[in-house]
Amino acid sequence: MSPVTSRRYNVRFVDWTLYETVVFADSEDDAVAKAQALYHADGLGAFTFKTVGDEGWEAEILEDQS
Repeated sequence: MSPVTSRRYNVRFVDWTLYETVVFADSEDDAVAKAQALYHADGLGAFTFKTVGDEGWEAEILEDQS
């Protein structure tokens, strides 16, 4: 591709990532609270993750072609 005929584009998409952990709890609300506490204490260290898809690919031409 020749730089003279090519134009610059900003391209982006949304990536969906699922994070999960296992906790022992007495109810769903308690389980969510414990998982949130883990996240706030240790970040994502206690969680496994997987990418579950992407969507919304879009491109827009950059007005400033420098």
